[in-house]
Amino acid sequence: MKVCVISDIHGNYDALKKCIEEAKKLDVKKFLCLGDYVGYYYEPEKCIDLLLDLNAVCIKGNHEKIFLDLVKNKRKLRYYASKYGNGIKVALKKLKKKHINFIKKLPNTKKITINKKKILLCHGSPWKNNEYVYPNKFLKFKRKLSNYNFDNILLGHTHIQMKKKINSKVILNPGSVGQPRDGEGLIKWLIIDYSKMRYEFKKTFFDNTKIIKQVMTYDKNKKNLLKYFIK
Repeated sequence: MKVCVISDIHGNYDALKKCIEEAKKLDVKKFLCLGDYVGYYYEPEKCIDLLLDLNAVCIKGNHEKIFLDLVKNKRKLRYYASKYGNGIKVALKKLKKKHINFIKKLPNTKKITINKKKILLCHGSPWKNNEYVYPNKFLKFKRKLSNYNFDNILLGHTHIQMKKKINSKVILNPGSVGQPRDGEGLIKWLIIDYSKMRYEFKKTFFDNTKIIKQVMTYDKNKKNLLKYFIK
């Protein structure tokens, strides 16, 4: 079975749509999503609708936690908008009850089995939703990760692709669909073929015209949101 692993979509619908189109061409049977559907950009409702249509296996990211906190109390809205841009304000306006219920029901981590392989889905780390497990800092986490009895541990949050091994355990980060941070401006995702135990990191071009226009509309004073798409 071929599985597509994605993370950190951040309301970038055009990027997500393109990623899914490419994955379907490869006969993908299941989509695993490691969180952060909201935040930064401006079409989270379309992203969530698309994932619901796919019956994707999803977990909660740190930006979902921020969103749910703001649903309860908007006291920190100005702070988060200043830090991440107005995408969070747009999410509060656009997301309907079904989207909010979807987010509320998401687990922080999820254990699944595919072809007898045990897999753990996380956003930051298995023990902390917003922890950055960077490739160049992996040794710091190696001992703690070795205590988790899974064939694969899937992580997001860093927006950077990663593959590391601890004995027979493989730890993977697919990178970011919505805001890749490696300077290439391409959608980053991962295919795992569990029938052959093959891992294939993907990078895909998408038309960023709309996302650039949206940034200029909603966050014209926060042009750092453009740097991930304009070299």
